[in-house]
Amino acid sequence: MYRGAAIPALQGGYFFGDFCSGFVRSLHVDGGSASGPQDWPQLAPGESITSFGQDAAGELYIITAGGTVFRIAPAP
Repeated sequence: MYRGAAIPALQGGYFFGDFCSGFVRSLHVDGGSASGPQDWPQLAPGESITSFGQDAAGELYIITAGGTVFRIAPAP
């Protein structure tokens, strides 16, 4: 779940990915009901996703089978 401050619009989004296709999606849960999912093709790392991580500030990272770590950050 995104709890960071860098991208306020993502607050509360639950992010998930697929090992085989490498897609990244999110959904929101409000009152026990999920809405979405939303596709995030710009976050797809181009490699198999093995995990997501979170730092102390609540920012999210995508980890791939190749050992690459990507930080989800606002566009420049």
